[in-house]
Amino acid sequence: MTRERLGLGLQEVELSPAPLTPVVSLAHSLQQALRGAVFPLSAEQLVWVARENEAPPHVVSLLGTLPRGRFPSVDTVALALGNASV
Repeated sequence: MTRERLGLGLQEVELSPAPLTPVVSLAHSLQQALRGAVFPLSAEQLVWVARENEAPPHVVSLLGTLPRGRFPSVDTVALALGNASV
């Protein structure tokens, strides 16, 4: 930072008024990742669907942590992941 800028009282790091990228909720990511899925599905099948839908790696990874069993809907998947608002 130049002395002139310091003299004007400007911050060394100026904050942007708006985020550079939109924040996408996990609920939205799950809905996109599981688009077209026909429930009920097992955890393995959910991962497969997410990969087919080219879901982001973090979403596929989260789905891989699901317990064994069948999930009747996206809502139950979200609940199992600790996100009750789908």
